[in-house]
Amino acid sequence: MNMNRSIAWTLRVGIVLGLILIIIGEFLEEDNLFLYYGLLVLIASPMFAVIAALIGLVREKDWFWALIALIVLAIVVSGAVLAAL
Repeated sequence: MNMNRSIAWTLRVGIVLGLILIIIGEFLEEDNLFLYYGLLVLIASPMFAVIAALIGLVREKDWFWALIALIVLAIVVSGAVLAAL
């Protein structure tokens, strides 16, 4: 599987899984975690796509863009950690 397909697959799975969790959460009782987990999956999907891109770039030995992907990943993770504080 090439890198673009793996990134697209990661994003598609994240969107579908997140939407399924949100839809399930809508039909259950009011205070449930399905809505929360669905939103969490939707928010985390782009981060997993960056990880997939980073893995693909390292396999291709494209070090410049792998470094850029690593910087983007660090920014996203640090933003998520700071938002949780």
